[in-house]
Amino acid sequence: MQRFARLAASLGVAAVLGLLVPVVASAHEGREVANGQYEIVVGFFDEPAFVGEKNALIVEVSTTATDAAASPASGDGDEGTPVEGLADTLRAEVFYVDQTMELQLRPLFNQPGAYVGYFFPMAEGDYSFRVFGDIAGNPIDETFTSGPETFSPVEPRAPYEFPKQSGALTTTVGFPAALGAAGLAIGIRAFQRLVRPRPGRSPRGTYREPR
Repeated sequence: MQRFARLAASLGVAAVLGLLVPVVASAHEGREVANGQYEIVVGFFDEPAFVGEKNALIVEVSTTATDAAASPASGDGDEGTPVEGLADTLRAEVFYVDQTMELQLRPLFNQPGAYVGYFFPMAEGDYSFRVFGDIAGNPIDETFTSGPETFSPVEPRAPYEFPKQSGALTTTVGFPAALGAAGLAIGIRAFQRLVRPRPGRSPRGTYREPR
């Protein structure tokens, strides 16, 4: 009986892992370019991506064939070797509906072959990334669009915000500020009364003969 229970538990774990693997794999989109010499993997740097939060396009480039000349600075060129030194030869753009913005690609620290271009996505929905330029003299021009089989779209932030903004919270935060402003106004009025010259005296406070 115990053996059967352990077997059932193992099968349950395997089933859960089987469900999780496709989710992780679909977080970014990869494709081969330059006649199959390289693989480019593209997506959002932070996923899920949220409206108004800093994020970035991440581009990962590696070789797919054993070719010592495939990468200008990647070593022996074995399959899957990260391709470094592309920050000056690759360019990127982000698209949303009818708007386009160029992104400045820079190497990602401590991750060879990875490049990021930072921006703030300000609307929810699907985004597209265009990566173009050349890799070791091989021209590329590829466009990647978010979707169920690629990478996640930008999501609204409100469902994940905590604590929620409510009337009680606004009152709690706003009352001290209003009280402080009222106190400041009273203080200024009192100071003005103190420095205002009294009738029958000169501005310096000396007695002045009435005419």
